Amino acid sequence: MRRKCYIIEKRDKKGKILVEIISVIVPIYNVEQYLSRCLDSILNQTYKALEIILVNDGSKDGSLQICQKYAARDSRIKVIDKPNEGVSVTRNVGLQAATGVYVGFIDPDDWIEPTMYEDLYRRIKKTDAPICLCNFYKDSKHRSVSKRFKFKKEFLGREDIIKEIINPMIGIEDITPTYTYVMGCVWRGLYERAFLEQHQLRFEPSVSIMEDLVFMVQALVKCPSICIHHGVYYHYIQNPKSALHTYNQKMWQDQLKVHELLEECLEEAGLEEEVRNRLDMRYLGMVFGAIKNEALGKQESDFKNTLSTIKHICTDDKLRIVLERVKPIQKSTDRSEKVEKIKVKKVKKIKKSKKHLRKKHFSRSLQDE
Repeated sequence: MRRKCYIIEKRDKKGKILVEIISVIVPIYNVEQYLSRCLDSILNQTYKALEIILVNDGSKDGSLQICQKYAARDSRIKVIDKPNEGVSVTRNVGLQAATGVYVGFIDPDDWIEPTMYEDLYRRIKKTDAPICLCNFYKDSKHRSVSKRFKFKKEFLGREDIIKEIINPMIGIEDITPTYTYVMGCVWRGLYERAFLEQHQLRFEPSVSIMEDLVFMVQALVKCPSICIHHGVYYHYIQNPKSALHTYNQKMWQDQLKVHELLEECLEEAGLEEEVRNRLDMRYLGMVFGAIKNEALGKQESDFKNTLSTIKHICTDDKLRIVLERVKPIQKSTDRSEKVEKIKVKKVKKIKKSKKHLRKKHFSRSLQDE
C-alpha cells in the first residue's frame, strides 16, 4: 500500500503559517485489541493538519507492530518506542516530541468523532483561550451515554473556571444526590502548546492513577480563560482491564500522592480554603476506594495482609483530622424543603383529581335520573 504523504504546514509569501498543526499524542501499552479503531478515528479527522505521535510504552503484545503498520501508510504518524515507564512518562515523551501549535491527547482504547479537532480548533481560535474542552460519551459493552457540562456558557473567565470546572473536578461538596461532577481527563480537550511550555506543565511520573486529574487542575488554575464546545466528540471506553478497574498494589500510596499534589496546587493558587470541604470529601472517597481495592483484589491466602493494610488505611492520622473537620451535609435542609413542596403538590393534585371525579360522577347521576 502506498504511503499517504500530507503537507500539513502551509505558509504565505512572508513565511506566516496559514495552517496550524495539532499534535495528537497517544500513549500505548498492550492495546492491540482496540488500537486500530483508535488510529482510524484519528486518521479520519476532517482537520488534516495533524502530527500523530504514537508512544509505545514497552508493549508486550502486537501494539508496536500495528503502530509501525499505520506509520507506513500515513506520513503524519511518528512512532516512538521506549521501555515501560508508565502513562505519565509516556505522555511527557510525546509532549517533548510535539511540534504543533496545539496539543490533544487520546487514550488508545478510546476513539473520537470525525470533526472533533476541527470543531475544537475553530472554537479555540475564535476565543483565543489556551484551552478548549468538549463533552464525551461513556461507552460500555451495551450502551453509550453522553456526559455533558451542566452549564451552557461557551467562554469561562477565571471565576467561572473555578466554580464550574475546578470545584466539581476536585470532588463533591456534600453527599446529596444533586451534586455535579466534572471528570478530570485530558482527552476531552485541545491545549495551546505555548501555554503548556510557559507553565512547564507535565504529567506527574510518581503516580500511576489520576495523573491527568492533577495535570488538568494544575493547568486550569493558571488559565485566565477557557472555551467550551458543547458538542459530544470523545468516546471513553470503560475498559475492565484498565488501571482504574483492576487491583493496584500501590493504590493507597498513589491516592495519597495525588491528594498531596492537589492540595499543593490549590494552596499555591489561593484556593485551598474554598475547596477545603471538597478535598476532605475526596479524601473520604479515597479511603473507601482503597479499602474496596484491598478487599476485592487479593486472594484468600492474603487475607491477613489485607486486614493489616485496611487497618493501616483506617488508622491514618489525616483521616482522623478529615473526619473531625469535614462539614455536615449543607444542602439537606434545602432538599427537605424541596421534597416537602413536591409532596404538597402531589397531595393537591390527587385531591383535585378526586374532586373532579366526584363532580363527574354526580353529574352522571343527575343525567341518569
